[in-house]
Amino acid sequence: MDLAWEMARGDAPDGSVVIADEQSAGRGRHKRSWVSGGAEDILCSIVLKPRLSLVPELLMIAALACVDVAETYGLTAGVKWPNDVQINGRKLAGVIAESITGPGSDNGTVPSSISRSDSEPAGVIAVIGIGLNVNLNPMDHAEIHSRSTSLSVELDRTIDRAEVFHTLMRCVDRHYSYILSGGTVLPAWREKLTTLGREVTVANGKPGSLVELNGLAMDVDSTGRLLVRDENQRDWPVSSGEVTVREIK
Repeated sequence: MDLAWEMARGDAPDGSVVIADEQSAGRGRHKRSWVSGGAEDILCSIVLKPRLSLVPELLMIAALACVDVAETYGLTAGVKWPNDVQINGRKLAGVIAESITGPGSDNGTVPSSISRSDSEPAGVIAVIGIGLNVNLNPMDHAEIHSRSTSLSVELDRTIDRAEVFHTLMRCVDRHYSYILSGGTVLPAWREKLTTLGREVTVANGKPGSLVELNGLAMDVDSTGRLLVRDENQRDWPVSSGEVTVREIK
């Protein structure tokens, strides 16, 4: 994503795409690394310059596009809030969205998590990062083999990466064009969430924090925050933090 941010701060137009065969500094939420073999998967970043009011939906359109790709191949995928696309509980794809606001590329701002300010400053620059497992063999990577999958694993054959990439870009473009025209993908994203109705534990999300929230994932609000109901029947809006689904015994 770093190269995409360099381009975004320059004169890269809305919709510019950076794609890589392999990565040296891939990252996910909370600065985690993304595991992928060389020339196996889709690793891309997309520069977008939307209205600020649309920024909360950028993560949604990226996740939905990955779900669409899976469905194109006859697979059923869902979204573990907020950004993991899964098949039968195993991770197929991860998405991340970062944005900055201000006059453009010369403001020196470091990319941050998506802002949900109601104001509309002069400019918004965003970068979506997508890691989609195409031909990854999780068994080759001890750190992820029990919790990841790929299109190849699910379909038991090698998949054409170029075909997947073009399908993914068409899906992203369709959803992005839709929100630019005044639509919202929130209902479609909500429908794909597998976290709702489940007992969850939410870590605070701040490094070193021991604060946890236990409760029932009830819904999401208009900005995509997860609403978790605790034992006192109070609903807490969660915008960040690691969410673990607890199995009911």
